[in-house]
Amino acid sequence: MEGLGVLLLVLAVLVPSITKLINSVAYRIRAKGKAEILRAKSETKQVNPGHSDSKGGKGRGDGR
Repeated sequence: MEGLGVLLLVLAVLVPSITKLINSVAYRIRAKGKAEILRAKSETKQVNPGHSDSKGGKGRGDGR
């Protein structure tokens, strides 16, 4: 019975720290993913500088 109490005490002390660690790792992974998306969009615009992001249409609107 005493061992179970010690085990529960250790778990109660460690759980908040482990939760913070997991949240920190998750935040870093999300930030890395967002940065990768921004980098890829930036590279795409550099490769195709004349490419328009508009959907459909004739581009300049002068009938060419």
